[in-house]
Amino acid sequence: SHMFGGGAGGLGSSFNALAAAVSASSMSGEGGSSSSSSFSSRRDLLHAMMDPGTASSLREAFDRSPSSAPSSYRHAVRHVKRVRVCVSNNENTRILFSMLRVLACNSAEIDHISRLGTYSAGPSTAAQRLFGLPVTGAPGGQPSSSSTLRTCRDIRYPINPYNERRAMELLLDITGRALSKYPTSLAQDNADLLDEAAYPKYSNKRNAKLQVRGEKEVLHHFALWARTAMHVIDIILHELSEERKTDNGGARAATANHNNEELEFDYVIQAMEDDDDCHFTILRYCSDVLGAVRRDELGKHPY
Repeated sequence: SHMFGGGAGGLGSSFNALAAAVSASSMSGEGGSSSSSSFSSRRDLLHAMMDPGTASSLREAFDRSPSSAPSSYRHAVRHVKRVRVCVSNNENTRILFSMLRVLACNSAEIDHISRLGTYSAGPSTAAQRLFGLPVTGAPGGQPSSSSTLRTCRDIRYPINPYNERRAMELLLDITGRALSKYPTSLAQDNADLLDEAAYPKYSNKRNAKLQVRGEKEVLHHFALWARTAMHVIDIILHELSEERKTDNGGARAATANHNNEELEFDYVIQAMEDDDDCHFTILRYCSDVLGAVRRDELGKHPY
């Protein structure tokens, strides 16, 4: 297994990094200036999503001078809550992806999920899906005693394809930085372990090498996951763009689909299913999760 991130600091769910990330995106999106009211608004919205134990710490983070905010959210996430993950798709994997989605949010997306994260008359259908709650089947939903407050660990569904791509870029950046800290590569570890004279069986030296190799295998798995997801999301965005062009400029030529078959979502998913080396967790994420996002986006806009 491997742990992503750094020290958690005083915030139980990495809202220290989230606060800095939102401040940074506000700074860059508004030409380097932000009104005190906009900071107060975001602070109040995020306050509704967090547990009471982090309230004072987050308030202090937002009340600091805007000039102290980092210039990019990429610099703000170097010290976040650690999440131990393995080559699997379990609860910790879902927490990791949830936190990445929040950290990749721009100001508008933070406001959106904050409004969905607090409700008094019951969660909406959008909130139920976003936070992984049981869907009641009726718009507006029904009140739920267990879902009055949600946190950055609870974003169980992509916010939108653009945010999901930024989250995957962030995951790729995190895994790359983690791998760069090791003195040797995974390939070198595999070669070293073939030398039983230098690394005798059952020795502490060999066991340590095996442990480190396992950590790198996890990092490489999630790096591959991120790169594959980015490629699939780009295909989805391309399809959405083509649908938009079709709506604006008439029907596409029938030959276009055949000439660009490799740029179609269904073609790529089928190729992944036929590839014995494609890990099933990556396949299921691309097919099921990103496939659902694609259907939502196609249904959302009357292209």
